[in-house]
Amino acid sequence: MGIIITIANNKGGVGKTTLTCNLAHALTLKGGRALVIDTDSQCNSTSLLTGGNISFQNSLYDILTARDPAPKEAIVESSIKRIDLLPNISDTAVLEYDLSQNLPENYSILRSRIRSYVKERYDYILIDTPPNLGYFSLSSLFAADFCIVPISAGSAYSIEGLLRVLAIIEKIQEDGNPDLRFLRLLVNNIDRRTAMGRVIVSELEENFQGKMFETHIPRSTVFEQAEYIKSTVFGHHATTYGAKAYRELATELKRLLGSPQ
Repeated sequence: MGIIITIANNKGGVGKTTLTCNLAHALTLKGGRALVIDTDSQCNSTSLLTGGNISFQNSLYDILTARDPAPKEAIVESSIKRIDLLPNISDTAVLEYDLSQNLPENYSILRSRIRSYVKERYDYILIDTPPNLGYFSLSSLFAADFCIVPISAGSAYSIEGLLRVLAIIEKIQEDGNPDLRFLRLLVNNIDRRTAMGRVIVSELEENFQGKMFETHIPRSTVFEQAEYIKSTVFGHHATTYGAKAYRELATELKRLLGSPQ
């Protein structure tokens, strides 16, 4: 059975899409089969993994609204071998108001409609979420086994976002997904060559001991360059330090999950 991991933080600009797509690619390079689910109506993961295509016959919108949704009909092949995609479209944004009304079962729609299907077919299912803790992020947590929280080095706001996610995880464990676990926080966009970068990492390690990935993702323009051409770092420049960091992150993640290395 596959593992569903939601990537979430209440703060934007922490690199959720970059993490989702590059980690999925790194995991497939180690032999796994991955599915990326894009729940952000900005559709950045969808665009990156399809070379800019944002027109689909079926998408997350249909999974959430159809009376008899069929995940098979909405999932497409991405532009990267061994990665499939449940794409999103911008129209999904209009669903949030209705779905977020005070009906607890609404937050389990994604879980009930895709969880069994995707866990039987993929080793890793990574869910990219919006930069808030609204309906789509919460429903993604209801569907998940684990949550990874990326934080941008030096941003106090992204750390505040982490604390909010941790509180939400406890609430969701009580209200419908007792199996959900906080896996680790990931330090992103860090420059350890500078004194400030080293101080930031040291303080995070002190405050979140045992809750951080040992691997940190470095600050590098290679990620921006890759996203500009609708690619992961591996498709753009696979020998860079950034690509090496994602390979190490995939290895560490597999170890934490007890998967074969």
